[in-house]
Amino acid sequence: MRVLLLEDNPALAGTLSDYLEVQGCEVDLAFHGQAFLDIAQAATFDAYILDVAVPGIDGLQVCERLRSGHRDDTPVIFLTARDTLEDKKAGFARGGDDYLVKPFEMEELLCRIQALTARGRRPQVSTQTIGDLVIDHGAGTAARNGRRIKLHELQLRVLKILVARAPDVVDRSLLEKEIWGEDVPDSDPLRTHIYRLRSALSAPGEKPLIETVHGKGWRFVP
Repeated sequence: MRVLLLEDNPALAGTLSDYLEVQGCEVDLAFHGQAFLDIAQAATFDAYILDVAVPGIDGLQVCERLRSGHRDDTPVIFLTARDTLEDKKAGFARGGDDYLVKPFEMEELLCRIQALTARGRRPQVSTQTIGDLVIDHGAGTAARNGRRIKLHELQLRVLKILVARAPDVVDRSLLEKEIWGEDVPDSDPLRTHIYRLRSALSAPGEKPLIETVHGKGWRFVP
C-alpha cells in the first residue's frame, strides 16, 4: 500500500513514516501543500493523509483541489489537532473520507487507512457546480443559469485550472506551464483565450467569473 503524507512537523512525519513502513506501507512525504499536490499528480497512491495546518495551501484546500480540480478519487484521511464539530464538518465538506484527531494511537491510524483502502475509491462525480456555473468533466462542457456555454478544449483547461485554485490568483507562468509545458508560444495567446473565456462565461447581466489581478494573474470568483 502506497501512502502520501502531508505533515509539516518533521519529527511527527518521521515517526508516522517509520511506523507505517514497518507495517508494510510505502510512504512519501510532503511538508507543504503545493509539494503534496505536485507529488500526487506525478504518481498513484492508495491513500492520502493530510494535516490541516500546514504552510501555504492548507490541508483543506489541498483536499478540495484534489477533488474538484484534479478529479482525484484517492481516499483521504485528515490527521489534525482541530477537534470541533465544525472542523470535522469542514473536512468532510472539502472531500475528506475520514478524520482523526491528534493525539492518536498509531494502530488506530493504520486501521482507518486499511478500512478506507478496502472500501475502494469514491465514485467519480462527473459534474461540478461552483455557484451558478456547472462543469461537466465527462462531456467537456459548461453551463450557467441553464445556458449551455460553448468552450474549446484549451479554454476548458484554463477554466479547470482557475476553478481548482480558486479563490487564489493563478499567475501567467503557471497557467502557461500547465497548458503548453515547456513549449510556450512566442506570441501572447493566453490573454486572448482568457478574454474569450471570460466573455463566454458571462451573458449580459451576469457578473464576470474571471477577475484580472494586474501584475499577478487571474482568479475565478464565483
